[in-house]
Amino acid sequence: MDRCALFIDAGHLLAEGGKLCCGTLSRRQVQCLHARLIDALTRFASDYCQLPILRVYWYDAAPDAIPTHDQLEIAELDRVKLRLGRLSGGKQKGVDSLIVRDLMTLARERAIATAFLVGGDEDLREGVVAAQEFGVSVVVVGIPTTSWGNQARTLIREADEHRVLEAGFLAPFFSRREEPTAIAPELPADKGAARLAGQSFALEWTRLAASEDIRRLLEQAPIIPYPLDAQLVLSAERVLGSLQTRKKLKKDLRAGFWEAIKGFEAPSGT
Repeated sequence: MDRCALFIDAGHLLAEGGKLCCGTLSRRQVQCLHARLIDALTRFASDYCQLPILRVYWYDAAPDAIPTHDQLEIAELDRVKLRLGRLSGGKQKGVDSLIVRDLMTLARERAIATAFLVGGDEDLREGVVAAQEFGVSVVVVGIPTTSWGNQARTLIREADEHRVLEAGFLAPFFSRREEPTAIAPELPADKGAARLAGQSFALEWTRLAASEDIRRLLEQAPIIPYPLDAQLVLSAERVLGSLQTRKKLKKDLRAGFWEAIKGFEAPSGT
């Protein structure tokens, strides 16, 4: 089938893109325009091989595979398939195996002629070799680095082609998050405002989440998975100011979040 597909290791792309464009490997400190970046990468792949795109596969990790708000928004994009591994101890687990499986499946089914792989782990080499054995051309896409290489040399050697994106290609899609301005002590944020912020974030999250995602989240109550909790806090800080040392407001924020989540599920349980 004369189509191409794009396989993106989000952990690699966002970490290396953040390092290149913002000087940090911390995803929490980086703002990424995901939809625009995916669109640009899709056009790059399609133009490069002169083939239509089958779809984009976006591989990321989350605790207990509960997607964050950003991941849910990515899953809503046209021709984008979200694949989630698990996040454990700050490291993603199972992502490489998902990429290898999809590469092999699409190649075996003759669904694509060319695969574009944005990633750097040596473990991906197995999928590259398997896809090639079925006649698929594999282009490994790299991200510029100012220090040591950020892609395994064995992976690069196995690829049919290796193309490194220019810094100017990535720069429009990455920016450093602005530190929220703290609210002055004489004007403390209201407890109700914190609860409302938590409820608002939760309602937006449930709007995009599948019922299975909500069920898994409820099973962990009152613990909010770290990536989702980080997004909750960052979202609230845009309104409330820095919450770094304001534990009571964080508690109210999370209480509001759970009120909305449990309220969303209540009608189906009665």
